[in-house]
Amino acid sequence: MLIKNKIADWGKKLSVLEGIDRLQYLVDLADKETSLDSDKRINANMVPGCVSQIWVDVRVEDNKVIAEYDSDAMITKGITSVVCDCFTGANKEEVQSVLVEDFEKLGIKQLLTAQRQNGLGNLINVIITKSNSLFN
Repeated sequence: MLIKNKIADWGKKLSVLEGIDRLQYLVDLADKETSLDSDKRINANMVPGCVSQIWVDVRVEDNKVIAEYDSDAMITKGITSVVCDCFTGANKEEVQSVLVEDFEKLGIKQLLTAQRQNGLGNLINVIITKSNSLFN
């Protein structure tokens, strides 16, 4: 399972870092150029219920998900890059078998406020929903 393997790989990478170092790593990930073109930063691509603004565009090419993103906050952008990477390349069956709870293995939830935890769940659900609508 591509998504669950990627979650496990990211979880291992992040697990060697403690508290602030883990947050700094996520900020460092956010420093890389976003994959989302500016013309896709529209309301239809915004993730609802997030403290920060997150835009996610999902498409399917060759029966594989491609999730592109941007955010106006560094830690949020770093987290979004990890989540989108986990979905990118996944097929229909993988998307349909993944749950929000599977992402707890990333080990970042405990670093987030309750509202940001809700935003993370919303982000994952938006990608799942958009992906499933494109596959069906």
